[in-house]
Formats: sequence, structure tokens, C-alpha cells
Amino acid sequence: MSKLTSPILVLAALAALLAGCGGSSKSSSGGGGVNGISVGTCLNGDENFLVQPSEKVLEGQSPAGVNFTLTLYKNAAAAKAAFAKKSPKTTAIVENGVIDFRGNPSSFAGAPPAKISKVELNAIKRCIVKTRTSG
Repeated sequence: MSKLTSPILVLAALAALLAGCGGSSKSSSGGGGVNGISVGTCLNGDENFLVQPSEKVLEGQSPAGVNFTLTLYKNAAAAKAAFAKKSPKTTAIVENGVIDFRGNPSSFAGAPPAKISKVELNAIKRCIVKTRTSG
């Protein structure tokens, strides 16, 4: 029962926070003309992620339960440089963002650690592109 209660409490707190902020913000951008708060709001609202919105570094959980950190860089070249220093087994790159999903447990004994799926990476890309074009 406590496993279900924690996400519900986080969602309620996030909803209250977003309501208090007035919904959308176009003030500053985290990287590459992308507002990280808007990306987080898109992931939470449109793509069923559970993300703590932030200007440059978003932390959260994918719909499949994979924990990750999305870091937004000023451009794709900066993201590629950062990605090159990380393990491709636990990191992915999307647009000007690097997604780090290391430290996730295996789904069952003997299996490799859980990672962000291509479907989830596409969802992140949609939100980055949507934010860039609408902001």
C-alpha cells in the first residue's frame, strides 16, 4: 500500500506546485532555447512521466518506472560532448539533452538493469521539440 501512496503524494504536491505557479512560464530557458520547466510539465501532463521540473536538470521517473536525470545543454554539440564522457549503457542523448538512467535495479534476478525505452526517449524528444517551437 505504501508503494502506491508515495507516488500519489508526489503527484498531489506537484499539482499544487504547478497550480501555484500559474501553469506555464516562458521566462528563462535551460538550454538550447528550451525551458526545462516546460519540458517537465509536458512530460508530466502529456506523456505520463513523473518529473520534478527544473530549468536545466530534471529528475524523475518514466512511465515504466525507470528513474532518470535529464540534463539540458545549450546546444546539441554541448550535449554530444557531455554524452561522450558517459557510459552508453546507462545514458542516452536526445536533442540537446542527456538522459542518465544508471542505478536502476533489474526487473528480475539475472536481468540487466532497467533502462529508458525508445518509446520513452521519443516522448522526451517530443516534449523538447514542442517546448522549443512553442517557447
